[in-house]
Amino acid sequence: MANNVEKIKANISKNIREIMQYELNIPNLDFFTITDIDVSSDHSYAKVYVSFLKEPTKNIEKLNKVKGFVRKALASRIKLRRTPEISFILDDSFFKMEKLDNLLNKDKVELEEMKKNNN
Repeated sequence: MANNVEKIKANISKNIREIMQYELNIPNLDFFTITDIDVSSDHSYAKVYVSFLKEPTKNIEKLNKVKGFVRKALASRIKLRRTPEISFILDDSFFKMEKLDNLLNKDKVELEEMKKNNN
């Protein structure tokens, strides 16, 4: 049973990725990457995590305006009793990782300076 649930989630994920890559046509939408897709256990909700290179809040609003189109396209591709509600969520983990990396590098530089001053 659990294996069947995973197959359904993988199918939903694959189809959403294909729809967004090949069928979605939004003017002035910057380059984006789908980082993850979570589907609820009853398949009624799908969270699509997306990251952008520029203007993430503006672009995520554009995607949320077309979530009905993505859901309709998904409904025509999969055979489920209920097509999941789709929500696009900004994945800012890259920016958080970059900020953390900068802090760690700053601490490393300060540590090196302290070592130089002690010698």
